[in-house]
Amino acid sequence: MFRWLHPDIGIKIAQLWSRHSFTDPSIEVFHGEDKEWLIQYCKRKLTKKHFDYFVMGHRHLPMNIALNENSAYINLGDWIVNYNYAEFDGEKISLIKFDEK
Repeated sequence: MFRWLHPDIGIKIAQLWSRHSFTDPSIEVFHGEDKEWLIQYCKRKLTKKHFDYFVMGHRHLPMNIALNENSAYINLGDWIVNYNYAEFDGEKISLIKFDEK
């Protein structure tokens, strides 16, 4: 149904929805590793197979959490409030805050 809308209307709806997600303070609160469902998901996956990194963008909270000595959970955060992005140099991934300087 969304594709039947004129693009101007669709973009406006998307912008309003995006702003709405930042009004909920629970989005930007770290609940602890045992309550963060994405971290729990990553830990379950590690019981079956090794992954160096799990890079996620669902949460609007930047996180770089070691899951064990060889794996990490990276959440990119967002570009609207925190200005974070990830950079992979071929060996390791870093979570970086954008600085205009």
